[in-house]
Amino acid sequence: MADKGEFQHRISTALDRLAWGVGDCRQLLIKRGWWPVLAQPIVSSDSVRWSLAGDWLRSRPNNRKATGLLIPESECLWGSLRYADMPSRALGPAVQEAMWRVSPLPPDQIVAAWRAAPDPAGGWLVEWGICRRSIQNEALAQQALDAATPVYLARQGRALPVRNVNWQALRKRQWWMNGLGLAVVLIIAAAFTVPALMPLILKRQAVVSAVRHVSEVEPNAAPLRLQLDELRAQTLVAEDLRAGSSTALPLANVIDKLSEILPDDTWLDRIEINGNSIRITGLTANAVELIARLGRQAMFADVRATSANVRDNALNKERFAFEMRWRGEEAKP
Repeated sequence: MADKGEFQHRISTALDRLAWGVGDCRQLLIKRGWWPVLAQPIVSSDSVRWSLAGDWLRSRPNNRKATGLLIPESECLWGSLRYADMPSRALGPAVQEAMWRVSPLPPDQIVAAWRAAPDPAGGWLVEWGICRRSIQNEALAQQALDAATPVYLARQGRALPVRNVNWQALRKRQWWMNGLGLAVVLIIAAAFTVPALMPLILKRQAVVSAVRHVSEVEPNAAPLRLQLDELRAQTLVAEDLRAGSSTALPLANVIDKLSEILPDDTWLDRIEINGNSIRITGLTANAVELIARLGRQAMFADVRATSANVRDNALNKERFAFEMRWRGEEAKP
């Protein structure tokens, strides 16, 4: 259970940091004029007119009626507080409670504003400012503004709102503007993304159509596939036969040629033909003279004895075993 609670705490902290980062990024975009925001005309207690966009103050030359009051930084007391990790929604009550301790005046005699940022060391760093309520009331009366007017405290070019009921209403209006800005960003992103992804979408659609077509045609192609396999097998057999016939020795020519070459006192016991290789065994009166005669024939090549010649005294002949290669047509000029 402790591990689960720690995990949930880390998730909550990460989400709070993310929300703060998005809000801070939005303020930077507002400062550069890249985010839609309702600019609010406000006036300071010294009658200087300002335009408030987000948290940023800009000078306003026109005389448009002010809808907010700005208390100058010199009229306020500023400080900072550090808090341990806690949900961002708990910061409001914590800061309000801290004002009782840090304020030199009773809480009912001051108005306070603050902003929080993640502390690099962990937790939150809160910058706060307070002002006498009497200064606020005098400025409202001087500028002819009613008590429901939103009030801001100036701080280094920014305006921190006094968190009252009026501030909550303005915040809801800004949420609508934030939604509009987010919609515009999404539309622009889609306008750039869709053309870039269109080739991939079309390619995927083509692949899906091709797969669907193959799945529809495949059952009809099954009988043809069997016939093609049989035809392919027959073609391989025919090619093997054609290759064998082109390389086979003409047996009749071999026999005729040997009959012409062999002397009358020579006869053969065995003839073996393997490809273009010929092997003969038999008896002859002079094996050396016979191998020399075979070697002089153009139709035979690489004539050699595969074993020693053996003299058969009973027949007064030599037993021989020769091997040679048939050149056939290659021997013709």
